[in-house]
Amino acid sequence: MRKILLGTTAVVGLALLAPVANAQQARPAARPAAAPAAPPALPATSVAPTGTAAAMFQTPVGITGAGPHGSDGVPNRPTTPTTSGMIVRLGGFFDFSMANISDSADSAVASSRAGAVNSRLGRQRNDFRTEAELNVYVDGLAANGMRYGAVMEFQMDNMGGRNDNSAANNGANGSGTGVDLDELYGFVKGSWGELRFGQEDNAQGLMRVAPPGTLWLGVSSGWDEFVAQPQAGLGGTAPYLMTEFQDGGDATKIIYLSPQFFGFDAGFSYAPQNFEGERADVPTSNQVFQRDRTGVMNAMTGIIRYRGTFGDFGVRASFAGLKADAPQVTGSSVERTNPRNQNLTMYSAGLLVAAYGFQLGGEYAWGNYSGQMTGTINPKLDSSDHWILGATYTLGAWQFGGQYGVAKQDNGTNSLGVDFKDREQTYWGIGLQYTMAPGMILFTNYNQIKDDNILNGAAGVQGTGVSLGGTTPRALNTFKGGSTTRDIDVLMAGVRIAF
Repeated sequence: MRKILLGTTAVVGLALLAPVANAQQARPAARPAAAPAAPPALPATSVAPTGTAAAMFQTPVGITGAGPHGSDGVPNRPTTPTTSGMIVRLGGFFDFSMANISDSADSAVASSRAGAVNSRLGRQRNDFRTEAELNVYVDGLAANGMRYGAVMEFQMDNMGGRNDNSAANNGANGSGTGVDLDELYGFVKGSWGELRFGQEDNAQGLMRVAPPGTLWLGVSSGWDEFVAQPQAGLGGTAPYLMTEFQDGGDATKIIYLSPQFFGFDAGFSYAPQNFEGERADVPTSNQVFQRDRTGVMNAMTGIIRYRGTFGDFGVRASFAGLKADAPQVTGSSVERTNPRNQNLTMYSAGLLVAAYGFQLGGEYAWGNYSGQMTGTINPKLDSSDHWILGATYTLGAWQFGGQYGVAKQDNGTNSLGVDFKDREQTYWGIGLQYTMAPGMILFTNYNQIKDDNILNGAAGVQGTGVSLGGTTPRALNTFKGGSTTRDIDVLMAGVRIAF
């Protein structure tokens, strides 16, 4: 207000003095009034001086949604530098989904439910869930042209705890909306490639060619957030066999991504152990340290990828390999595990072809693994494998898609040395998404999973020197009607707002 009054006073004073000044001068000849001066041009939005960090990391106006840092697409971001000259940009998404679930493990007579038969109830059929991420991108540009910075991905993803006051919960209630960091890494980048260091997917997870699908459609996707996880509900470790274990569990690691030559690029990564963050102790213990050999160690991955176009056709292909040492000790005693699990190995090959709005692709993976990247298998078990096919078609704002996959894993033998049937998972799903507005996607999909021959304990083979099934004899879980197949059907729909 003070500035306005001072300005007004100055204008009034000049107006009073003006007639006096004009009276001392001869009146000039009349002339046409000059055209009013054009207002100064407004600065172009989201444009930074050439050669600055802001210009280097400038992106076209538009919303692409959250994604990994790099040339494959990042969110729209402001170009105002910080006091250090670095650029801080934001991206992320909010996601709401609802589902109708039919799961034989939810049945009141399923083997996974505890309590008296005449008093237990099956689970509810309908549920809602929300998820969100906020990604922070920090970018700088050195005088020699080197790009550098950091990426932080804050996620709200099924965190918290049990929302009840039961004795089993020990009062550790949670809202389910806690926030933690998924990706958290720094990077330097130049014509020689990119080096990342911190919590990040391994090279396979970043570069692998995977089957296409619509939003939240896939062998391990949104539907599995609505079902009881088999580890907790089926008497033993029984992870989903087609989960994307290639991501390396976000263990703290070093990653190198090469530039592209004639359509080819490559990636390599190394993690000394499978824990993440700044902790020295295992998150669930103050006695066991992450260097105590309780998890997989020395995980090394490598991948080579090809991307090219041939007329109207686009082609992508990849081949990847992973190797890690199995845990050597277990528990707080830090004593050697006997027998020790097989070392972790995994190989995968992927191919995708795109043309005329269609995408068709597949992946085949095999090796000595159990579920996610950190899962090793007991001695003498055969290798695991899975194959997945996917297709999508895009027509304007609409996209249609489907996936189908089968995974198998050796269950070993019972106490008499008789082979169990292999565990086998079959998945198929169809999906639809519609871009309603920039950054706003509506989606729906239907998913069906058949999980055959789930063991109630750790899979193993007789003759290893110890019982691998614990105190409970190994047996196959049974469900309603005595079936050894867990049937899951999930119909879900929702909306994502990406920014």
